[in-house]
Amino acid sequence: MKLKTSIVLFLFIGLSINSYSQVTSAKNILSEIRNAGFKNSEAMYRISTFTDIYGQRLTGSREYYKAANWISDEMKKVGLENVHFENYCSNCRGWSIQSFNVEMIAPNYMHISAYPLAMSKSTNGIVSGEIISIERFSDMTKVQKEWSGKLKGKIILLGKEPKKKSLLDTIEFRYSDKKLKQLEQQVTAKVKTALLPELFDKWEIEDKINEPFLRFLETEGALAILNTESTYLGILHPKEIYYYKDSDLKPLPYFTIMPEHFGRLYRMAKLNTPATVRINLQTEFYNEPENNVNIIGEITGNDAKLKSESILLGAHFDSWHAATGATDNGANCIVLIEALRILKQIGYTPKRTIKIGLWGGEEQAFLGSAAYAKKHFGALGEKPNTASTKVSAYLNLDNGAGLIRGIHLQNNELARPVFEEIFAPISNISEGAIHIDNTLSTDHETFDHYNIPSFQFIQDALAYNTATHHTNLDFLEYVHEDDVMKNAAILAWTIYVLDNRKEKIPRKQK
Repeated sequence: MKLKTSIVLFLFIGLSINSYSQVTSAKNILSEIRNAGFKNSEAMYRISTFTDIYGQRLTGSREYYKAANWISDEMKKVGLENVHFENYCSNCRGWSIQSFNVEMIAPNYMHISAYPLAMSKSTNGIVSGEIISIERFSDMTKVQKEWSGKLKGKIILLGKEPKKKSLLDTIEFRYSDKKLKQLEQQVTAKVKTALLPELFDKWEIEDKINEPFLRFLETEGALAILNTESTYLGILHPKEIYYYKDSDLKPLPYFTIMPEHFGRLYRMAKLNTPATVRINLQTEFYNEPENNVNIIGEITGNDAKLKSESILLGAHFDSWHAATGATDNGANCIVLIEALRILKQIGYTPKRTIKIGLWGGEEQAFLGSAAYAKKHFGALGEKPNTASTKVSAYLNLDNGAGLIRGIHLQNNELARPVFEEIFAPISNISEGAIHIDNTLSTDHETFDHYNIPSFQFIQDALAYNTATHHTNLDFLEYVHEDDVMKNAAILAWTIYVLDNRKEKIPRKQK
């Protein structure tokens, strides 16, 4: 055998052995991840503690801060390093409910199933008033002409009779094979992402569009507002109010009531027999900027060249206030921590630094993630700094607590081969559908703005869009343990694969 041929054969054998070793190592790691995630899961215990004991986590509230302290201790317990808080808002006020009651007292008695909207101020003790139905308020000139001088001491029933959605309808939904295939076959993005500064300006206007109407009602002497949403019967959906800054309006007592009770009050008004309703609401406003924190932690990388790079995981920590925020977004916060716990348990030492951010104020306007990005990557609207180029990927979880079925590419076609590599070995727990489009309205949009490869996982909706999203039903009962365990294992494996790539995920070409 000639020397040249021998050298080539030797190199080929060496490369083959090295390739085989890497594949075998990856298979072993995946087995260890599955074992730690499925046989030794701590996820449901933590989700229960997080949501049942610490409850709702409204932006700016004391409840939020207590939960943040608990979860930071849990992050330290699983072995995360550099766990700390970063403030995201100095003028986001706190608000908490002390007590409330709503009941019809004439022409007969009915206890009204209700929940106050966030940032509503207290009633002046127990108050009673006759119902007045106002269906529309978009044209303030017409509202003032029709209602001036007629609202003193009245309780406003706002809106029309809701469309009925029966509890006999399907509540929980999973992606069908057909739908996942449709997502995969889409070749161009249909959902356009707005520039973040423009999006924030748009929200600032939209979120306060009802302010002139609320001020008019209070000036006219109205006592309170009762409203509902066209949701499933029996469900309370306290429609979001975004007056969260210290200088913002404090709206008069404002309640959502369940559709059946709204329907009855509405029909009584149309029958010229308006009900009399008795209300008591006691709430508290406070200014405690220390409550407004992102919770940050990491596992420091060990490779001399790669440890300056990072893989960033994120989920929003805040919730609305009528339930415990189990599906939006408590379960996903714990899934992130559980994935890192799994990697620590199996003794995996990452090359890159793995970072986790639990963001506050997402429900208001990505307040937490935007503050973090501005602090670490530069001001919005300016060219991202070099630190942003060190982030290999941002992975976000915020579409309910359902099983991960794939990934939204955020119009980054160059990332497709990466996720094909990730999902291929775990096809027995996730179909790994890869969708070119963006899913909008959560924190991955913040990091995408900085041209960091940013992705939101495709998750089964379950009851998220029908029963739990921002409602009084967002409790642990709607979280499936099997889905949570699988999601943690999928995320741990995703982190491992991304960490062991020689290169970062490709950026989008603009």
